[in-house]
Parts: sequence; structure tokens; C-alpha cells
Amino acid sequence: DGNGIISTTAKLDYESQNSYTLNLSLSDGDIADYATVFIQVTDVNDNSPVFGVTSTTITVPENSPDQTVTSVSATDADEGFNGLVVYTLKGAEGKMDINTSGSIFLEKVLDREEQAFYNLMVIASDQGQPPLSTALNLTVIVGDENDNPPVFSSVRYEVNVFEDEVLGRELLTVTATDMDAGANALVKYRIVSQQPPTSLPVFLVNSTTGQLSLSQQLDYETIKQFEVEVEASDGGQLSLSSNTRVVVHVLDVNDNPPEFNQAAYDIFVLENLPKGSPIYTFTVTDKDEVGTILITQNHLVFLINLQKSRVIVGQREDGTIVVNGDVDRETKEKYELLVVASDNGVPQRQNFTYVSIQVLDVNDNPPRFTRAQYSASVRVATAKEGMSILSVSATDLDIGNNSLISYSLMNHSDDFHINNRTGEIVLGSNLGHVTADTVVTLVVIAADHGVPQLMSNGKWCLFTHINVTVRVNDINDNPPVFSAVIQTQLSAPENEASLSLGVFAATDLDIGVNALISYSLQDDFAGTFHINSSTGELTTKKPLDRESMDSYELKIIAADSGKPPQSASLVLSVTVEDVNDNPPVFPQEPYSVTVKENEPPHVILSAVATDEDIGYNAVIHYTILGETASFYVGELSGNLTTLQPLDYESRAQYTFVLKAFNPAEPYLQDTTNVTVNNLMHVDLLFLVTVEDVNEEGPLFDQPSY
Repeated sequence: DGNGIISTTAKLDYESQNSYTLNLSLSDGDIADYATVFIQVTDVNDNSPVFGVTSTTITVPENSPDQTVTSVSATDADEGFNGLVVYTLKGAEGKMDINTSGSIFLEKVLDREEQAFYNLMVIASDQGQPPLSTALNLTVIVGDENDNPPVFSSVRYEVNVFEDEVLGRELLTVTATDMDAGANALVKYRIVSQQPPTSLPVFLVNSTTGQLSLSQQLDYETIKQFEVEVEASDGGQLSLSSNTRVVVHVLDVNDNPPEFNQAAYDIFVLENLPKGSPIYTFTVTDKDEVGTILITQNHLVFLINLQKSRVIVGQREDGTIVVNGDVDRETKEKYELLVVASDNGVPQRQNFTYVSIQVLDVNDNPPRFTRAQYSASVRVATAKEGMSILSVSATDLDIGNNSLISYSLMNHSDDFHINNRTGEIVLGSNLGHVTADTVVTLVVIAADHGVPQLMSNGKWCLFTHINVTVRVNDINDNPPVFSAVIQTQLSAPENEASLSLGVFAATDLDIGVNALISYSLQDDFAGTFHINSSTGELTTKKPLDRESMDSYELKIIAADSGKPPQSASLVLSVTVEDVNDNPPVFPQEPYSVTVKENEPPHVILSAVATDEDIGYNAVIHYTILGETASFYVGELSGNLTTLQPLDYESRAQYTFVLKAFNPAEPYLQDTTNVTVNNLMHVDLLFLVTVEDVNEEGPLFDQPSY
């Protein structure tokens, strides 16, 4: 200014221009003087340090020692101490530090699993008074290294699985965790071993989830426990792994029925064993462990006593079959027992077997003749040595040699011999010395060949005997005879489906086959009659019809069975009784009668009906239906009579019905063109025409006109 004071006209900025040169002139108007002024701008700490970046993220691998993390740089526009930058680091937690040049370095090894990242603050401060500073935020991410293996949640897993578990169903899930990150923490599972080993793996593990499942069916009876070693490995380049054990306890399920030691049993036992005698012992086992085996059978003659014993797998029952009743081969020679073994599992399982018990024979039955007595007749006239008389037969309820029978005569006979094997008795001579009817009694013994039983008196052979009566006589000399008191005049009603006309039996004085009578009809009239060949009962097989045939003559023939046979006959007369089964019938329909007028009452027509029945069943009655004032019919004759002279001029024609009926039961009548319920009759329509006679003169309509 005019006083020579130099002042600033604007704010000075050291960082923009730190010096100025001023050229000054001084003049009084005439003379001028010149001077140069050098102005040096003194720095003031008015700028904070400035970083080249505002923020950054850095990844540092873990486990790396003595590593420089990063370098930061800040500038300060000031000079001297005002521009001298000093760095400090916050948030490193002793793991990192920063030097004067701005390099951040590791003080300690980083562990990502301990801390995955750090939020750092770098502060740049100048040395001015007062100092100025600027902060830079850094994020240090600790990069993962595969330094941790997967770790299972348990070193040993145990699971109970029923042996019938469905294939593919989850049994349990093993879980392993890896403290690393990314692929280094990606866990895969696999089974590395199985004890006991099998041809095919029993278990599968899901490689991702660790879910353990069945791939083969379990069987408790084969293997009760498995130990499966499962490995968990991570996805690092140098993979790390760890193992765990899974113990699978197989639980029993009642999936096995009891088993007999044989599919079927064939047992042989002597009859007559005392009650309580053991005859056979069998075994039943059950592979499951479900408790008691119950054995039942379906027979009362035998019982099963049980004795339980434990076995390595499941259990076992020994069953002894004992006699509980009478064992008699002759009553029953074979028993079929259904033996059922049941466990008490859920669901209950059963098995069964058949026990066939064959009863062996003991000689405990004597021979027995098939008949209570035997008799035969021999005719001397035809007797020849060796001729068969009859055969006796005995049976023995035993079998084999115990039932083999020999026959013999207790007393020797010259006239009769017996075949010891067949029991046939034959003549030992021609009986020429027999001169009269003779009765011979033979004692036949039947003895079996059985092994004797031990008795108090030693061994004995069972035998029996029977008397055989032989009549020695002549020929069939008596014919059958019908009794004289038999009624031979018979009657039978017609229309019956079947009738018994009586029993017509004959007698024969002979005996045996000579007296065995059979009956027959000489003519049965095409099967209308039948006679029982054994009893002589006479019956009808078809209904009789008196109108077709009113009587029959039957000849019954009775013949014996002798050789040659003799016979007799009986003639019967059978009259068929009439039944009212035919209605009356008029011979004509209709009737037309012409009657002159004025004739006195007289018979104008004889209408006679016929009936195929006889007797009272053929009696016919007549009656008029409708017109009764001028006509009358004879109740039994059928004669139609006028009751009074007829007048043509009054009525030229009469029409009425004539009925014929019989009063027998059932009530029968005939109808023509008319139907009446429960009524059978003949209705005959009569037409009576009155013939005119010239008996009247002409008449005027009026007496006068």
C-alpha cells in the first residue's frame, strides 16, 4: 500500500505454491527506484495423510509363517514433520503388525479354524502439531488349508435291527464334521470293512448323508451281530479321513417254524403193549429264540411226553410217544397221528408231521367159524367116494402165520374126510352100507399156526371146534303145496296205481334147497301184475281199467329148487270193480222236433243217453233246464212229453236245455257248448217248432167302419 506494507490478497497454500518473488518500484513522480522481495511460504500442518486405496480385502493362507500380508502407503502433502507419515495397526489381535514402510506382516501363524477373518484398521498419522491422521479398513480372510480330518460324532455307534427289516430302509445315520471349509470340509462316507465278512455286502452307506441301510436280508439264526467300519474322508487335494465302528445287533423275529427231525415217521409196534409204554422219541427244534415249543397230537390212544433242552440256536423239544390206550391190531392196525408243533412267538408259527404207527400182530385170537352151525344132506343114490359134501370155513382176526388155519376131524371117520387146508368135507365111501336116513355129527377142529403165548401153564396153540350135521337121505320127492283155504276169487278197484292182492305162499315138506320155493306168473298181462319170487306177494304194477278189461285169470307157479325141481300152480280169478269214471253221453246233438199245435199232451221225443260204467254208476237221470211250463222229461226214461196243447199263434218255437247226469260219486255229467264249474253234465239244446193248423178264419181289424 502507500505505506509500503505488503499484504496478502488471498489465502496462501504451501502445497500449491511455497514461494513468491515480488518486484517493487518506488517513484516520487520523477525518479523511480526498484526493489525485489522474496517471500517464502511457511508450511502449516493442514493436510492429513492420504491412502492410495479406500479399503481392500486380502486372503492369507493359514499355517503360513513369516509372511507379508500386504503393504499400504499413505502420502501427506505437507512438508517436514507435517508430511512425515507414521503407521499403526489395530484389530490384529497380536497376530499381525505393520512396519514404518507400511508393510503388514505376520507375527504368528494364522489358524482359520480358530478365526476365519480379521477386520484391520491401519492408521496413518503425520508429525505435525497437532498431528493429523487417516484410517484405512482392511479385511484379512484366512484361506483354508486341509489341516483337519473329518471327526465322527461318536467313535462307536450301536443299533438294533430286526432280522426281517426291509431292504433299503435307514438303520441309522453316522455323522462326521470337518472344521475346514469348502472342498476341504466336504465329507464322503464309505464302508471299509464288515465283520464277519459275507460274499455280498450286507450294508450300504450313503456317501453324502452317511445313512446306513440294508442291502442284503439279515438272518438272526446265521449271524447275530455285525461290526461295520465306516470311513469319512474330506475333499482336500491331500484327503484326510477318520473311521468309526457301527455295531449292528440283529434282533430275532419269529420267522422260523418249529422243525421236526424227520418229514414223517413210520413206527412199528406190537399190539397189546401196556399203557405208558414208550414206543418212539422224536426231536423238534426251533431256530428262533421265542420260548416254549408246544407239541400236540390228535389221538387218544397215544400221548407225547415232552422234555425241553436248550441248543446253540433256538431250542429243542424231545417228544416221546407212549401208549395211552388199548392197542389192538384187530381193532385198528394202523394209526395216523397228526403232530403239531407250535412256538409262542408273534406271529405264532406252526409245523406238523404225520406219524404212521403200524401195529404188529400178536397171536391173541383163536380161529372162529363163519357160521354157528353147518348141515348138509347126502342122497345115498348119488353118493360117490370123494364127492364134496360141504365146506366149513373159519377166520382168524390175526394175520400171517397167526391166521393160517388147519382143519381136522376130532374123531376118525371112514365115511367122511376133511381137507386140512380148505375145510372141504368129502365122502370117504359111497355110503353103500347106509340103508335108512341117518344123521351123522362130525366135530371139526380149526387151529391156527401162531407162535404160542406164554401163559401160566406154558405155551399153547389157540384153536376152536364146531359140530357139523350131515343128513343122509334120498331125493326131492315132495312138490310145493298151496293151502286149500287160499281165496282164489279176488276183486280189485280200477284206476289204482298199485295194489297188493295178497300173499300166495306154498309149503314144501322137503328141506334145504328142495324146500326153497320161487314164485312166478304164467302171464302177467303185459306187466300189469307182479309176484315177488321169494315171498309170493301179488301186486299190480299198472292201474286196472274195467271198461277195457273187467276180469283176469292168473296162474301162480310155485317151484322148488330141487334137482329135478317140483312145482305146483294156483289159478286166481280177479274181477275189476267199477268206479264212476265215465259221464253220460247223448247220442245226438242238437235235436229238432216238429209238433202240431192243439195236439193233446204226448211223447214227442225219446232222448236216451248212455254211460260206459255199470251198476249204480251207469244210472242216468234227466232234467230240463229253463223251459218247464210246457214240457216234461221222464227222470229215468228220458222221454220228452208236452204238458199241454201248443198254440202256434202264441209261440211258434221253444228252445231249452236237456241235461243227463248220474247221481253216483263222484257226480258226473256231460255238457255241450256250455261249461259249468265242478259240474259235468250233458246239456242238449232242443228246438221245438209248432206246425200251424187252419183253425182260424179271417178277421177284420175293426167290427165296423
